[in-house]
Amino acid sequence: MNVCQKAVCRAVLLCCAFVPVNAQTGAQNNGQAGANGARAVRIDAQNSDSSSIVEKSDWMRYDNGKYIGHVYREVRASIVALGGTGDAKLYKGHFFVMEDTLRDMRSSAKAVNAMVPAQFRMFRDGSIEIDDDKGFPALRDFPVYANKAVEPGEKWTAPGERALDPLNDGAVVVVPFLAEYEYKGIELYNGIPVHRISARYASRYNFARIRPITFTNNYEKGLVQPFTGLSGKHDVDILIRVSNGALLLSRDNLDETFTWADGKTVRFRGFTLVFGQGIQPMNKDAVIAGISPGIEGANGISVSKVDEGIRLTLQDIQFKPDSSELLAGETERLKVIAAALAAVHDRTFLVEGHTAQAGTAGGEQELSVARAKRIVDELCALGIEAGRFIYKGWGSAKPAASNSTEEGRKLNRRVEITIIE
Repeated sequence: MNVCQKAVCRAVLLCCAFVPVNAQTGAQNNGQAGANGARAVRIDAQNSDSSSIVEKSDWMRYDNGKYIGHVYREVRASIVALGGTGDAKLYKGHFFVMEDTLRDMRSSAKAVNAMVPAQFRMFRDGSIEIDDDKGFPALRDFPVYANKAVEPGEKWTAPGERALDPLNDGAVVVVPFLAEYEYKGIELYNGIPVHRISARYASRYNFARIRPITFTNNYEKGLVQPFTGLSGKHDVDILIRVSNGALLLSRDNLDETFTWADGKTVRFRGFTLVFGQGIQPMNKDAVIAGISPGIEGANGISVSKVDEGIRLTLQDIQFKPDSSELLAGETERLKVIAAALAAVHDRTFLVEGHTAQAGTAGGEQELSVARAKRIVDELCALGIEAGRFIYKGWGSAKPAASNSTEEGRKLNRRVEITIIE
């Protein structure tokens, strides 16, 4: 399927996918009790409001049969409902991918490996259309609820798809699978009534139905090749809130091996946890009004609305040459930024470092990451919780002005702090 075509999927999306938080769920009586005396219930998924998804993976990796270490991966997504007409509702958001991070994901800021925008429409029957598929949502059509009332012990099957890029090199392949579900019943989880559903599916793929999609140009340049074989299994435990049909938690225990045409194999064994919760859409005007009084008059700090949220830009940020060490004169500006961020609750902050074009691309990239991390460290020292930060460096890849003049280079030497939607 061409990358410019729309991928059409069905049902609820989970696990680094979009999960409805407004799904109408209830014990719709089918008129009879089950054999064990329990009433059958039907879990219905309808269009949802904005949602926040966090996926955390802990896998052991084996290359060609040899253990090479653990992979710690986190993906965060904020998906905002934009409204719609008729049977369709439009959603837009961003996925932030972080890998090789610390085991204690809450204790430190995390470096972002990839930022992937996503936009799709969801219809009343649960199907979606993804515009310009870039690999996210990665797991589509999972879980799929039964189309009738079910009682504990009942099973059903439904197809799904996964967009896979095991080496994170841009060679994404969409692989189909068939999942078997079993409804376990209603129980309490940490005092919250939940539906428990178990699911399992096999990972089978041998280059049939290949559908490569890419969000880098490495595949088109022939620098990377998609995997040609896949085998393994997934066992998933899913908890859905009884009150509103929202995902509370899922745990995917997996063991699968990818194969490439040259005979190389990579095996991942471990688990992936997915947490879901509803979020209130950001009132950007209100947030700007709340932080602007402290920023007004501050030299070289601007505030603007962007798709991701609200961006605070520190222009011509001053570091020592070829270093991440800040000059002393930047302390007051950072205090202003810290005070503004302290007034914003329950949001993640993305810090992005940019350099002027004055050296090698690799050197600029490395320096921009170090400088973004330094800004994070300084803001944490001023009282902002480290776990609220993610950061990324862009080198000189995203200039705000021409690098041919000193004025332009000053504009390009900047740090952007985005309050994520």
